[in-house]
Amino acid sequence: MIKSICKGVLCAVIATLLFILGFALILQLTGLNNNVISPVMQIVKVVCIFMAVAIAIKPAKSKGWLFGALVGLLYMVLTFLIFALVDGNLNLGLNTFSDLVFQTLIGLISAVILRLRNKDVEVA
Repeated sequence: MIKSICKGVLCAVIATLLFILGFALILQLTGLNNNVISPVMQIVKVVCIFMAVAIAIKPAKSKGWLFGALVGLLYMVLTFLIFALVDGNLNLGLNTFSDLVFQTLIGLISAVILRLRNKDVEVA
């Protein structure tokens, strides 16, 4: 199970980096307002976490919600560390904590949604 969680998180981080590079290119070419960055980043996080959870919980027969929450948590920690290294600023604050809670909940909710679609697996 740990292998599938790591695989899901790694795929999500790579997808996030690709989305960000593509979005940065779009911003550069179009001159879009900086106000669009935050909402787009939230959407990218949700989509990537959902994808990671889909990969991670596939082999699990129960407790998918727990694995989904772990995926969201690990995704947040890993992306935070990567972007802190790139930015050169390891700033822990209220925004970091709210991102941690948000992304962990997104992982949990994603797992529940995916499990409800798959009727032959327990939600609990």
